[in-house]
Amino acid sequence: MLSEEEHCPLCNAMMSEGEGVDYLTCGRCGTLARFRGGQLDALFIPGYRRRLEELERRNRELLEMIEAEGRKGELRDMRAIRSLHEERQRILSEFSFYSYFQQFLERW
Repeated sequence: MLSEEEHCPLCNAMMSEGEGVDYLTCGRCGTLARFRGGQLDALFIPGYRRRLEELERRNRELLEMIEAEGRKGELRDMRAIRSLHEERQRILSEFSFYSYFQQFLERW
């Protein structure tokens, strides 16, 4: 089917062809992908929507925790606030990364 090797768009592992199918499978993360002319055309990520929901929920939790700590005024723990902000940044970064693939998931 494909003349060149393709890497998983999600985790960068090598993808492999299944017999009689028009897509490639990632053995590491389970993502399914179709390529056209060497370019990603469509994608299926197992648990995609669930992961986005988990990230959104955790973001809300972190915001509540940051706000609660901030309401303590002079007694607030700035190290805790910083740590919460750093975790939130990681969550938002992962959410952004996953959201990029929405256009390809819609074509699956």
